[in-house]
Amino acid sequence: MEDMVRIAAYLFVFVGLFMPSCLGAAPVELQPHRAYYTVSLAGRPDPRSDVTDVRGTMMIEFDKVCGGWTVQQLSEIWRYHNDEENAVEHVRWGYVTFENTEGTRFKFNTFRKTNNELVEDIHGSATKNGAHIEVHYQKPENKKLRLPEGTLFPIQHMTAYLEAAQNGTQMFPGTVFDGSSTEGASEINTFIGTKKSVEDNPNNAATHQFANQPFWPVRFAVYGIDKTDYEPDYITIQELLPSGIIKQYTIDYGGLKIRGVLDRIELLPACGS
Repeated sequence: MEDMVRIAAYLFVFVGLFMPSCLGAAPVELQPHRAYYTVSLAGRPDPRSDVTDVRGTMMIEFDKVCGGWTVQQLSEIWRYHNDEENAVEHVRWGYVTFENTEGTRFKFNTFRKTNNELVEDIHGSATKNGAHIEVHYQKPENKKLRLPEGTLFPIQHMTAYLEAAQNGTQMFPGTVFDGSSTEGASEINTFIGTKKSVEDNPNNAATHQFANQPFWPVRFAVYGIDKTDYEPDYITIQELLPSGIIKQYTIDYGGLKIRGVLDRIELLPACGS
């Protein structure tokens, strides 16, 4: 269950480059921001797991700096177990990246603590050389990987599929490297639903300033790059605003589902503004 708090960064990096659409739609122009979410168990506990409840918070910040974008994410989760000790597990997961505007350099730092013990520490960088990306991990061990041709960094990927959403494209496959694990890139099949208005969700009780804006329902199926299983590693469903802000999300780890709901948001200025 350790992946429960590893909300893959490319699922939240919606601070796009200002790219013109090849099909004539409006450019993808998104708002840097800092968003705070409340995290909880979605639905009933999975009978295949001893996790009976999940509570916590997540903060994610997208900042447009001179020369690129930085992303910071921090999740703090309490998992309640139905075992002999009725244990409560406290998990903290942090993630910091920088991606340059050209999409040729990417730096990443990831950590995970369980009950204040550091159990994961990943540092490294990636560089695009021609058609391929070379990754150099400094931690947890010094090693290098070469990723497949066509692999995208997170901002590149999200800019591309948000532009696809504007153009009415319903399916967008891609290979993405986000630095959140030591296993290299992932295959992501993105399914984009029809844009919905607030009238389509009458039970929405949110009060933040974006609560009434229309959104796309987006489904991500995430697979390991070399895995042959038909079933994805996990599925994420989001309510995604045209501005790149996520109103809420649900992550399904094969039955165990967690939900994050936007509580409040702070808009950030871009570099030079």
